Amino acid sequence: MNWLKHLVLRWGARNFSLVCPRCRHPASSTTFRRGRFMLGDEKLSCEECGEDSVVTFWRFEGFSSRSDCVEAMRRTRLSDQRH
Repeated sequence: MNWLKHLVLRWGARNFSLVCPRCRHPASSTTFRRGRFMLGDEKLSCEECGEDSVVTFWRFEGFSSRSDCVEAMRRTRLSDQRH
């Protein structure tokens, strides 16, 4: 039964965005494909800065930067509407 839980966790995490916690560069498609099913303390290497970091940090950075991106898009839309 433990393997089933592990499989469900990997499947659930497959679409979370990944951003390097060191340089804050979004994962390339190759890095994303490599890291999309990783969990916990498995390490993922950044193609931009070359640093290895735990995939949990990549996901956390992806969550925090996604809200920043949404806020930036809202500000852009507001400034476009004024013109």
